[in-house]
Amino acid sequence: MCPICKTDRYLSPDVKFLVNPECYHKICESCVDRIFSLGPAQCPYKGCDKILRKNKFKTQIFDDVGVEKEVDIRKRVFNVFNKQLDDFDGNTDEYNKYLEEVEDIVLNLDKGIDVQKTEEKLRTYEELNKQLIMTNIERNKQDLESFEQRQQFEKEMKMKKRTLERQIEEEERMNNEWAKREIVNRLSSADDATDIIEGVKNTVKLKKSSARRKLEELNRVLKNNPYSAANNSGPRKDAVPFTPFNGDRDITPKYTYDEALYNDPFIQDLKDRKEFIASGFRPDYVYKRVLTEAFMGLGCVLSDELQASQMATSQTS
Repeated sequence: MCPICKTDRYLSPDVKFLVNPECYHKICESCVDRIFSLGPAQCPYKGCDKILRKNKFKTQIFDDVGVEKEVDIRKRVFNVFNKQLDDFDGNTDEYNKYLEEVEDIVLNLDKGIDVQKTEEKLRTYEELNKQLIMTNIERNKQDLESFEQRQQFEKEMKMKKRTLERQIEEEERMNNEWAKREIVNRLSSADDATDIIEGVKNTVKLKKSSARRKLEELNRVLKNNPYSAANNSGPRKDAVPFTPFNGDRDITPKYTYDEALYNDPFIQDLKDRKEFIASGFRPDYVYKRVLTEAFMGLGCVLSDELQASQMATSQTS
């Protein structure tokens, strides 16, 4: 229901509600036209002194106004603070500090903390980095265009591939039916069934359709995607920290298991229950798993593991 004109969505299902980023109070479209057509006016909500303009109203995307506000703030801040990791020469520490600073700005504007000081900081940064901001905006626009072109290219190639695959399936079905009829016809006038069957099979193999050749060519094109190579748009391989195997390559365990030395009443009770026996439960499985987890990694030497990992990487590269 519109809080201004009391229009109910039940009686007017086509009613459209709008919000203004200045205060995010929800107003129906007819009230916006009626109140703000002649120019800027104060928000009609009681106690709100914000001056609103008609061209600033927009359709609310999220049901939660708090989420709507945060998303708008993030769009606004990220249009100014739009640096990427490449702008820091790959220095992840500096880039993370930069991202943390951006998140602090978003939090302050969203929660109303030092708004005036934060707005001043935002304006100052925008004035001092206009050229860099415009360069990054243009770069992001080119990346988006490249991504859309790649998506469209892959979509078209996949549609062609599906069409060719269906065509090949239909041709194979027709060839199989022809082969069956041909074998029956030839067997009616000849005695050597083996030669006839082999001859028909060879004839079917020679009927390699143009659709199959086109499919092979299409697979080569998809494998060597020109957009991936030209625009460097393939998945980025981030640096992954070295993780040792934690000793799970050890063949011989570092413990000896003797069920007679340990009495666990709870496990012994489960061992005699039919529902556990039916599922394959065995006490030694429980003990061995716990002992393996306890001892795993005790014999792991990081330097040896790192050397083995580097050797394996050099051999595969």
